[in-house]
Amino acid sequence: MKIDIIKLGFGLVGILILLFLPPYLDGIARRVKARLQYRRGPPLSQTWYDLQKLFALPSVRPTSSALFTWAPYLALVSAISAALLLPYGNVVLVDFGFNLVVFFYVMMMVSIFLILAGLTVQNAFSHLGSAREMQIALTVEPLIAVLYGVLAYNAGSLSISGIIANLHLTPSVLLTYILLAYALYVESGFVPFNIAEAEQEVIGGPLGEYSGRLLGVFYYAIYIKRFTLLWFFVSLLILPWLGQIDTPEKGALVLALQFLLTIAFYPIIAVLEATNARLRIDHVVKMNVRMFFAGMIILAIAFMGW
Repeated sequence: MKIDIIKLGFGLVGILILLFLPPYLDGIARRVKARLQYRRGPPLSQTWYDLQKLFALPSVRPTSSALFTWAPYLALVSAISAALLLPYGNVVLVDFGFNLVVFFYVMMMVSIFLILAGLTVQNAFSHLGSAREMQIALTVEPLIAVLYGVLAYNAGSLSISGIIANLHLTPSVLLTYILLAYALYVESGFVPFNIAEAEQEVIGGPLGEYSGRLLGVFYYAIYIKRFTLLWFFVSLLILPWLGQIDTPEKGALVLALQFLLTIAFYPIIAVLEATNARLRIDHVVKMNVRMFFAGMIILAIAFMGW
């Protein structure tokens, strides 16, 4: 019973983190970028204030399509579902034998609903943004799938907890970490890969016709998606190399490390965003294709036992 209470406690802390931390992470990024530009910047809670304001406003619906209304909520559910599959300390909130595959698909669904949302309206900018998002997804998702395959093959498991428990440091795994950092950064849509929204060019892209509550829900889903991908990467950096996490104290320490490292990565992301210009879509597609072939080479290296 004591163990169950401890696991329940870790689970509740994990849920609170995934629901409340993502907008604060965006606030950290905004503050860092402001400092780099010699500005004071907004408070760390500014993203939460923006979301609350959007949640309180009605949404203008330029189409009668039900998908336009439901896409933000479905994207949010997909992002939260993916976050629930990850470890928080020594507790995985939703754990089963092949949840790495489910994690891959539910994360991809956020992009799919974003694409479909832009296609439901009669707006050339929204269609263009959806087309760009589709091109990015079609080139980066195969790369992510290959890299997940390397991790699963090395650990002999399709479970996230199984991979964490059985991952070994090999040349293929080390190279996978490097490429995975690139792939997850692209998937998160940070500058210079925020080509789908590109406010100056396509006025928000797929979200150009969204407003009020629906826009706020979509933004919230995107923030949780970015947090989930980063938390997944941080978990892979920390958990496999700490040995068996068999005590609540060690679990709490691991959760604290995950939390702190996630926060520590966001200033780095902010610096990358502030010092890079947005790329063209054809450049990103070419980069992703090259990275995919590099991933296939890493997969071959893994099959050779390296």
